[in-house]
Amino acid sequence: MSDPEWFRAVTGVSATGRFVAVFDWSATSLGSPARWPSGLRSAVSICLTSRFPILVVWGPELCMIYNDGYREILGVKHPAAIGAPVAEVLPEVWDVIGPMFDGVLSGKGATWDQDQCLLLARNGFVEECYFTSSFSPIHDDDGAIRGVVDVVTETTASVVGARRLSCLGELAAGLVGAVEVTDVASIAVRVLSRWIDDLPSVELHLDVGDHLVLVASSRREGIVGATSVALLGSVLDEWRPRLVDVGTSSPERSYLMPVGERGEPSAAAVLVCGINPRRPWDESYRSFLELAAGAVGASLADAHRTAVELGEQRRISDALQHAMMSPTDDVASVVVRYLPAVGNLAVGGDWYDAIELADGRLALVVGDCVGHGLEAATVMGQLRSAARALLLEGCDPAAMLEGLDRFAATVDGAPSTTVCCVVVDAGTATMTYALAGHPPPVVERAGRTFLLDGDVGLPLAVGAGDRTETTVAMTPVDTIVLYTDGLIERRGEPLSVGLARLSATVSATGAMTLVEVADHLVRTMLPPHTFDDVALAIHRPHPGF
Repeated sequence: MSDPEWFRAVTGVSATGRFVAVFDWSATSLGSPARWPSGLRSAVSICLTSRFPILVVWGPELCMIYNDGYREILGVKHPAAIGAPVAEVLPEVWDVIGPMFDGVLSGKGATWDQDQCLLLARNGFVEECYFTSSFSPIHDDDGAIRGVVDVVTETTASVVGARRLSCLGELAAGLVGAVEVTDVASIAVRVLSRWIDDLPSVELHLDVGDHLVLVASSRREGIVGATSVALLGSVLDEWRPRLVDVGTSSPERSYLMPVGERGEPSAAAVLVCGINPRRPWDESYRSFLELAAGAVGASLADAHRTAVELGEQRRISDALQHAMMSPTDDVASVVVRYLPAVGNLAVGGDWYDAIELADGRLALVVGDCVGHGLEAATVMGQLRSAARALLLEGCDPAAMLEGLDRFAATVDGAPSTTVCCVVVDAGTATMTYALAGHPPPVVERAGRTFLLDGDVGLPLAVGAGDRTETTVAMTPVDTIVLYTDGLIERRGEPLSVGLARLSATVSATGAMTLVEVADHLVRTMLPPHTFDDVALAIHRPHPGF
């Protein structure tokens, strides 16, 4: 049966109409266009001659007919979508739009949705899209509802653009009055990390002369070593942005941008912004990130000039270099994490260390200074260096703490620091530990846990007396977890409750790798908003133990 005149007329005026014209409709439940009911003919005529995006679906399978405007919405799903059931073409959003179609078909009336978010797989990836649309019924000649017409406009550009503009406005307002470089870093990361739809992760690495120091980060899976030093250095040296694949537990794309004043220590930095995998990387995304980087860079330069005028530049640089903690990649049996309090600096009073001693033993240390921010970081850096030096000189855990007691008494802000030290000796299958007012390490062995809770002692430089240490047997399958109290502490809750929660969590990690253990503890133990930094060091002996 030849196509009727009305069908030839409406399909010949557009590119998509010509696809509709050559499609074999007799192979679908709609049948030949010559036999289509008047309601369907009218809907298709309006659809194919309109420049506004329109979709028509009809029949028990809801077969699709659409125009040039709707073709743009479908992306690579065209032209296979013509005549296909809508549920098969859009399975990724059927849980959302399926009930909308059902409601219209069952007589519940037209729908209206403004700026509705749909995650469409239309361009080779799952894409965050927004639409304003109305689904309306199409009636058969007998008056029954047999189809639906969807009149829709895509609002993705306006929704995403408004969101990014709000982010930039909030960033500019937040940076007003930031007088120190660390204030700029902390505020910038705190503000930007709230806009997670465009910035899944944010880091700021400051150039302090000889090193790039991670000063602030929004990462919650452990910020240590999140971005390669070589990549950061190349961005700073070449002073140009780079789009790269970086990440910790799983790769992600990030945009690395130099900010501040080139060649000026404490005034130059690298801003690392994670890219939302559900948004296309295009010029608008790039421009948004570079505008954010420009605002951060301008504030950083202003803060640097203020620091120079006040004579504070050297103190800030020294404090940050002393606070810098590197990943322990050279100790294969140790995994570490350092997580700042939400919105706070990535340097502070908590620290970890793993030291391979000359006689084949391994020393693990975590500590927690009073306070946060730059002042606590200054104290932490000195105590961490002193502890490492004492252990490398041959001190056992108790003697190391006694040496730190004497040293802490001479450093402002160091008294009341808590420290935990464990020395693992594979040769004797033992671990020797000493505590200075610190929460006890947790050991997992064959699905059970126990605490290294011998003499807890007092924090550093508080009271007097000799330090004591305890030696216990260990096995090759032991997992030893050292941590600071931010991991277990909750407001209004006794520490004993948090410690019991940690023990229960660790008991289920025996089959996990060390990286999986660390990530599991971070995900399970930390609430969305923490008020203290967290340092974490986890050890499991080598298989040949």
